[in-house]
Amino acid sequence: MQKLKIFFMNHYYLLTAILMFFSFPSYDFVLLKFFPFFAWFSLVPLFMFNRGKSLRDVFFYSFIAGLAGNFLTYGWIGNFGAKVPGGYAVILLFLIPSLTAFFVLKIIFAEMLSRRFPALDFIIYPSMWIIGDFVQASGFLAFPWTYIGYSQYPFTPFIQAASVTGILGINFIMVLFNYTAAAGISTLIEGNGRLSLLFSGRSGKALAAVTLAVLLITGSGFYRMSTFAGGSKEGMKFSVVQTCISPWDNWSGNRYSYLSELMRYTREALPSNPDFIIWSESATLETLSFRAVNNEDDLFDRQLLDFIRGIGVPVLTGEIGVTMKGDGGRLRLFPQNNAVLIHGDGRIVQTYAKINLVPFGEWFPYEKWLNPIKKLAASMGGSDFVPGKKPELFTLNGFDFGALICYEGIFFRLCRDYKRMGADFLINITNDGWTETYNGHFQHFSASVFRAVENGLWMIRAGNTGASAIIDPAGRVTASMPILKKGSFSGSIDVSLNRTTVYEKTGDLILYIASLFISVIIVISFLRRHSEGGGV
Repeated sequence: MQKLKIFFMNHYYLLTAILMFFSFPSYDFVLLKFFPFFAWFSLVPLFMFNRGKSLRDVFFYSFIAGLAGNFLTYGWIGNFGAKVPGGYAVILLFLIPSLTAFFVLKIIFAEMLSRRFPALDFIIYPSMWIIGDFVQASGFLAFPWTYIGYSQYPFTPFIQAASVTGILGINFIMVLFNYTAAAGISTLIEGNGRLSLLFSGRSGKALAAVTLAVLLITGSGFYRMSTFAGGSKEGMKFSVVQTCISPWDNWSGNRYSYLSELMRYTREALPSNPDFIIWSESATLETLSFRAVNNEDDLFDRQLLDFIRGIGVPVLTGEIGVTMKGDGGRLRLFPQNNAVLIHGDGRIVQTYAKINLVPFGEWFPYEKWLNPIKKLAASMGGSDFVPGKKPELFTLNGFDFGALICYEGIFFRLCRDYKRMGADFLINITNDGWTETYNGHFQHFSASVFRAVENGLWMIRAGNTGASAIIDPAGRVTASMPILKKGSFSGSIDVSLNRTTVYEKTGDLILYIASLFISVIIVISFLRRHSEGGGV
């Protein structure tokens, strides 16, 4: 027992790894449904352990905690390669260290600046954190999935703050609370457990102020939610179909049986009189629009379009788009990941090509230097798509909407662009079947809740295996069906409940303020060192 106590005292920073796992959806088990609570303390053990340590030690312990935490929380992503020998390990050997690098750099830069400006550490840490989060959301390798704020998606009153600050603001508040809690608890321990010290002194007052702010934000969130009532019922009725197509089965050999299932579950939804039917990203993996433009006769297309013409209800589904692009002085045809709108008369009227492709899954960067790895990714089911160029609005029944394909729903700036373009609602078609996990489905789903709140508009989500739902502008699920279940569900939206939000107007203002703040203290730090004769 004594040895265990000594080990814990020397390594309690590892509790952060365990708490990271408990902070996000993981398994459909009642005791694990309290993940939003754990996130408020997930970083506390690491922050406490790092106090007074050298920068080298801060780097080392943060790396170990981040590596273990990211593996526990996001290890399910390796399922993308699980059907190929060694594929699971290859994906995790690349992904987990990459996520950990972002985790560690945010901490080490914040710690360096905090040591130069100890009076500002409470603001430096969350400011540096969201700057790192923004970097993680930028560029062609962007992966803004692992944000601490997403853990709060069931805490609907609190996340109403995202309508003002966006997801980065929620990240800021949560890191600030974790940091002040770590300081407050450390002060309590140093004071031999006197509770009077928890909310006294500099760290205690900071913790009290942040706690009060969270309570006020939550209270205002309850009020905001109460205003979403009494709409004019100006909207549409949707039916969403889940067919649970296996991502590992051969599409060509099964396409007619898949189409038959789509038709069957769609027919079952017709008694609810939908205005619009939504199928998933992987529902129709065919070059529908390309063949229609070129008047190609294909049996699959005829059966599909005849069916839609027969039910008389428009359908949004996924397809393999085709675009022309220069390649070595020649024009060649390349595939794209598209959403396609088919009117109730069977006409293909509009497509949208996915802009944000999944790196190494839907396209492969650095293929000239990493060609063997590209072949391995292809064997796992990876694609080689060409990205779309810009967001595009679809129009149906007098309403405008944006179509998000797969993980485009985690790109908060893209969704804001759609709202500013005039979208009345967003539709996210996706295929999370390859994850084969509860946590994969619901970690992805959490972003959709935030996109609804940030932009004050409805989100309709259609997954091949879920999570499929209709989410109102306050982030509340109004209709849904269980994951990994075949069938359909229906629900209505009322666009008169849409809101103009502060976030829609100002964007990531909290990021700009944080960046200005960090830039100013870096300049001051540089000038201090120069005046002290320390050089750069």
